[in-house]
Amino acid sequence: MIASKILTQHFIYINLHAEEVISSTFIEDNNIGIYTERLHINTLQRIKDALSLEQIKNLILDFKHIKGVQPNLNKLLFELKNNGFKILFINLGCKLADDLYVRAISNFDNVEAGEQFDKFFFFENEPENPLVSVKLDIQELFEDEFKTRLKNYIIPDYDQPHNSSFVYLKSFVDIRKFFALDKGFILFSLYRLALRMRRKFQLEKESEQVLVCQSLNSAYIISVLSNLLSLDILIIDKNGPKNKLYNRLDKSIEEDRSYIIVSELVCLGTEVKSAKNLIQFLGGKYMGNVAIIKVETLSNKHIKSKDATTAIFSIKRSNNVELNYNISTDLAN
Repeated sequence: MIASKILTQHFIYINLHAEEVISSTFIEDNNIGIYTERLHINTLQRIKDALSLEQIKNLILDFKHIKGVQPNLNKLLFELKNNGFKILFINLGCKLADDLYVRAISNFDNVEAGEQFDKFFFFENEPENPLVSVKLDIQELFEDEFKTRLKNYIIPDYDQPHNSSFVYLKSFVDIRKFFALDKGFILFSLYRLALRMRRKFQLEKESEQVLVCQSLNSAYIISVLSNLLSLDILIIDKNGPKNKLYNRLDKSIEEDRSYIIVSELVCLGTEVKSAKNLIQFLGGKYMGNVAIIKVETLSNKHIKSKDATTAIFSIKRSNNVELNYNISTDLAN
């Protein structure tokens, strides 16, 4: 399984750091998480093996966050090239290019910016290749892929009340099914969420912050993020629509410790506010809320930044019609 693989009409995209993090954390079990910066042969071999049956031979390898490589790893890159792949390296450090000996392949379309190559074509000049003219926006590429996959898990004509927020959900995101059937892509999404969390909350390895899971349904998310970020976790079970708590929180929340609430999907944020209030009441410090998906029911300008959910994907005014997702009340228009 290559979790970060995004297949388009013209190329395959793979994030090397994501694959290294997944290998080191969940296969090698070395407890480095997203803080790893070195690409190993086993990771690239796994990628090479997975690509053996691919019909599309244009390949984009993203080196962002990779600062070093295991010796002789370049042999696998040359094997991929010899197997017919036209490879574009992006975010490749100039020193790393030297360590990999890839400068032996000359292409006048290479784009060098400071201490890195924004684009390094690991094939000889070929102006007609789609990789030469591609305008790559990784965020847009990911969001388009997420939206395409999400459409498969939205149930239309749901039209049921959301008891905790007193609105009608006209459609329903079956996020459990999304997780079950798209495990690889969800893992890549959680990797991207972990990177955003590191930046937003200034996390470092063995930080003191605690991840708070609001229900057992979110246990998978919080367990993955805990491994990626090396953070402790706390599960507040049954803090949902009926606000029933089965934990003794005064034995779990530590005064003056910082807590990040983790959710699957945040719609109107009622459950998040409930958990936030409990944390603060018991002396904990609330840092923020993160989720795989959030629904933007207000314009960004009307949301205070400290209250905004950090999410990998947003259902919002620009895409909710396409996704067939809507919320309503019993009030007349």
